[in-house]
Amino acid sequence: MNNIKSFICRYRKLTKFNNIFFSKYFNFFNIKKQNKIINFQYYFHNKLPIIFDIGFGKDNNIINLAINNIQYNFIAVEVYLPGIINCLKSIIKNNIKNLRLIYCDVFFVFKYMIPNNSIKLIQLYFPDPWPKLKHKKRRLLKINFIQIMFNKLENNGLLYIVTDCKDYYLDIISCIENFKYQNQFLIFKSNQYKNIYKNFNPLTLSTKFLDKAKREKKIIYCIEYQKISFF
Repeated sequence: MNNIKSFICRYRKLTKFNNIFFSKYFNFFNIKKQNKIINFQYYFHNKLPIIFDIGFGKDNNIINLAINNIQYNFIAVEVYLPGIINCLKSIIKNNIKNLRLIYCDVFFVFKYMIPNNSIKLIQLYFPDPWPKLKHKKRRLLKINFIQIMFNKLENNGLLYIVTDCKDYYLDIISCIENFKYQNQFLIFKSNQYKNIYKNFNPLTLSTKFLDKAKREKKIIYCIEYQKISFF
């Protein structure tokens, strides 16, 4: 796996209040970066299925999902600190017990911290498409990382991705199709995501990038695959 970062963090300097708030409360709701496999029961005190959200930004969708789906435990990873703080405030305000945050590069998290065959669903809404040719090397969803994600999914687990970039959509599909028969499991196209959450339509979400795509009348591409293990 290469060390090219798939993100660049740009944000204004945090206010004094947000710095104090983050320092005071984050450790109660985070999973620390660590070079070892984590035990989900240690953080959630139960064995509920795990849903992993990558890159939630400053939107509150992960909060709404956690509140309305207490049958799952949610882990959300983000490198944008204002988004982490905004989410942390909502967790405290709503007394959410089934959501933990990771402030770290998701490459590291999946490579070193997440057990294989342990995640029910991995979801990514509008990962950065890095549309310029010279920047495509920064794309998160390349074949090596996609394969790692499938390794982390449990049997019948789902990978769900939403993007408005056709080139990125085709690139992701090509990566999956090129390696899906080279593993100890099979990968099939799926339409089960709609059954994960109660009374939920993913395209009715309001996110910064989804709202922008709708305003610009862009096509929204949804990618969904299911892992079927041999054993």
